[in-house]
Amino acid sequence: MKIFRAAPYLLALALMTAGPASSQQAMPTAAEPPAVPAATGTTPPSGAASGWSVNVSPSTSEQTPGSDPAAGPQQGQERLQINLTPEQIDLVNRLSAYFNSLQHLEGQFIQINPNSETTRGRFYVQRPGLLRFDYAAPSKLRVVADGRYLSIEDHDLRTVDQYPLEATPFRLLLSEDVDLLRDAEIVDLSVNGNIASLTLVDRSENARGRLQLFFTTDEIELKEWVITDPQGLDTRIQLSHLVQGNEKSRDFFKSSALDFQSFSQQ
Repeated sequence: MKIFRAAPYLLALALMTAGPASSQQAMPTAAEPPAVPAATGTTPPSGAASGWSVNVSPSTSEQTPGSDPAAGPQQGQERLQINLTPEQIDLVNRLSAYFNSLQHLEGQFIQINPNSETTRGRFYVQRPGLLRFDYAAPSKLRVVADGRYLSIEDHDLRTVDQYPLEATPFRLLLSEDVDLLRDAEIVDLSVNGNIASLTLVDRSENARGRLQLFFTTDEIELKEWVITDPQGLDTRIQLSHLVQGNEKSRDFFKSSALDFQSFSQQ
């Protein structure tokens, strides 16, 4: 049975039906919060020659749909879309425009796992389709999206778990043309002062789980998100020190352990 650590819960089991909850193993929490790592851009040797083990998960469209309410809408299921007021429609459109305006974004993150353990690190987003999370020491985890696949690297175990990006909620935010009203069902939208909370489900049959976004309303800026997986477990990501950074090469977002010619689907 494949063992998954809690830290990459953000982009693995929290995004897809990759396996039963009993197959997850929590990673120990450090006594002191680790320092946020700096991006080095260095990569180890790739492919089979490096001794890395690669596991490729099929798209969820090849899996049997579940009946969990956290799953995306399937054929014959009741739609979850709420009725939006004109003001709410305008707010969602402003959020879509915010994502479309972001070409390069980077900052720090704190991740709170379903078991309340906390990890942190630095993240980079480059639209369309590119994403990278570097977890701070003592973790040796890295998460990258190259526009097609989302890869979770464990540089300690020398393993890579790979998922189709289209089967994750991040498809909605990393696409070339973000339109949340078109591509998502709005499950809930509330505003408290200057902070709004938007809960949505991807309309795509490939994507499962719920995504809740927290953002400021006076000047739109993403502050936090919560992913609810098909088992109903929440993974929370809090963002800080956001800057619209410089463009990076596509190699920066390529899995450092993968040789795409050596994949063997399991």
